[in-house]
Amino acid sequence: MIQKTSTENAPWTIVEGNDKKYARLKVLETVIERIKEELKKRK
Repeated sequence: MIQKTSTENAPWTIVEGNDKKYARLKVLETVIERIKEELKKRK
């Protein structure tokens, strides 16, 4: 399912969920990185 629905504009990121704190931080870091990348493209 991930291979069929993940696109260049909206890629999936798999986050390990054994540790809630780690998972939350990983999600936030991923979102921040994607926002930074998009802002660089728009300059």
